[in-house]
Amino acid sequence: MIDLTNHIYTLIKAAVIALYPASNVQKQYQSTTTVFPTVTIADIDDPEIGHDLSYTGRQSQPSWQIDIYTNGSTGEIAAKKIRDAIIPVLENQLHLRRIAAKPVTNVADTTIYRYMLRYDCMIDEDRQVIYS
Repeated sequence: MIDLTNHIYTLIKAAVIALYPASNVQKQYQSTTTVFPTVTIADIDDPEIGHDLSYTGRQSQPSWQIDIYTNGSTGEIAAKKIRDAIIPVLENQLHLRRIAAKPVTNVADTTIYRYMLRYDCMIDEDRQVIYS
């Protein structure tokens, strides 16, 4: 199994910090934060989607969720600027497939604007090739 999460985290963190140096980028969701913007990156799933009869040629389909949390009167604008910095990293650089991109109601605190991205890809485990 190939784990891309650390690599994705490093690239996203660099893109977000370049835009908002005081932002918080983390791998786990925390129910409360005092630093905005906050971006979280989480593994969603990593199922095996195929292999041949000799159990080689294995393929998997990992997926990730990226949540962008902002607040204040310009929260939506800031979240979309961060989104626009993250998308080229995941799509142009890593060739991941966007499966969702949308605002989500932040039920824990409706004063916080939340934008969610979900990405996946397929990986040829033996050749270590990413494709979508």
